[in-house]
Amino acid sequence: MNPFKNRYLVIGVLALLILAVAGFFYVQSAPAEDAAAPALQTAKVRKGDLTITASGAGTVLPYAQADLGFRVGGIVADVSVPNGAQVSQADVLARLEDNLQAEADFRALFSTQGLAQAELAVANAQAALTDSVGSVAYLYGDDAWYWETRIFAETEALQALSADATQAQKDEIQKKLDDARSRRDYFLQININTNDIPQEDLALALSNYESAKLALQDAQAALAIVQTGEDALAAPIVSIGAETARLEQARLALENTRLVAPFDGAVVALNVAAGQTVGSTPVMTIASTDNLLARFYLDETDVSRVAAGNPVNFVFDAYPDDVVVGEVSLVEPALQVVDGTPVVVVWATLPNESPFEILSGMSVEAEVISAQSKDALLIPAQALRELTPGSYAVFLVSPDGELKMTPVTIGLRDFANVEILSGLQVGDAVSTGTVETK
Repeated sequence: MNPFKNRYLVIGVLALLILAVAGFFYVQSAPAEDAAAPALQTAKVRKGDLTITASGAGTVLPYAQADLGFRVGGIVADVSVPNGAQVSQADVLARLEDNLQAEADFRALFSTQGLAQAELAVANAQAALTDSVGSVAYLYGDDAWYWETRIFAETEALQALSADATQAQKDEIQKKLDDARSRRDYFLQININTNDIPQEDLALALSNYESAKLALQDAQAALAIVQTGEDALAAPIVSIGAETARLEQARLALENTRLVAPFDGAVVALNVAAGQTVGSTPVMTIASTDNLLARFYLDETDVSRVAAGNPVNFVFDAYPDDVVVGEVSLVEPALQVVDGTPVVVVWATLPNESPFEILSGMSVEAEVISAQSKDALLIPAQALRELTPGSYAVFLVSPDGELKMTPVTIGLRDFANVEILSGLQVGDAVSTGTVETK
């Protein structure tokens, strides 16, 4: 073999190996050089609107709802309203047979005869009080009884003092009251010892006197109610004696045997008819048709985004193309568990006027407007750098590409954008990439 040919062959192989190695290192070094100088990602500071929301779902409910039942059992005489009827507060909706007599007895209280009976009760009570006063005065003696009347007068004077009375005025009357009590006790003891009056006789006379005063107050209170008319007995009264107790019993007999609408609304359930025997279980349901409410649920992570007064955008399943605006009225103070998930329960008012009819029981999607900022300076969220808790900055990009860390004050923020309150201007370029600093 030719030795020259072998030499050229070796040289050619070596040249190919050198080219291959050079090509390998070039390929390996090219990406590294590109990575060392990546393209800078930036965004412009712009103006726009930023809205923070929280979304949930719920149901429309009446503002008020009541299940009505008779307080006593009996046979139903009549039902005045059909299911679905609109009713007004104080409307009589149904009656028991016993209501006929109860209503007659109640009306009789305010008749001419009823008024005369109430006036007679006052006269009798006044006479009884006069008799009891005479008995006590006799046992007390003239001197002790005089000072007893002074005690009564000074006590009334002390109670009649206005709230801005001076302490000196109070002390003066209190001194007179203490003096009257001391003199009363002194003369009373003299009369008891002189006339050998048994203590039990005096105690009985005093008891009768107090009872007579209470009876007169009772009769006068009853007379005032009768003179005023039926409206004065529209609600429960406090019985202080036989006469007021008689009025309250008549009122209860009337109320126990009829159903009355507690507020304006509609009959939404009716389970009773004339001639039916009923007990005290509910037989009718009334619900308000105005001032409807929406109850909806939010995820517990949204609890900071909802508060009373926040506006709410509602979309009803029955009207998916329309939006109704309401307002949060209550955020319940405790979480509830719905389908195994803790949720925040929110109540919101609905407008009385809307482009469509809103019915109780409708399903609704709710979007709570937690906060809004109009025409605000905005940057992408990835441009923001948190230096320390509550302290932020961005990398401002100069026209020549230089990066400058610039402190900023932020406002609202969501997952995509951040509101800038100070530190930047519209049109500024900020870096949205990761920048390492020493």
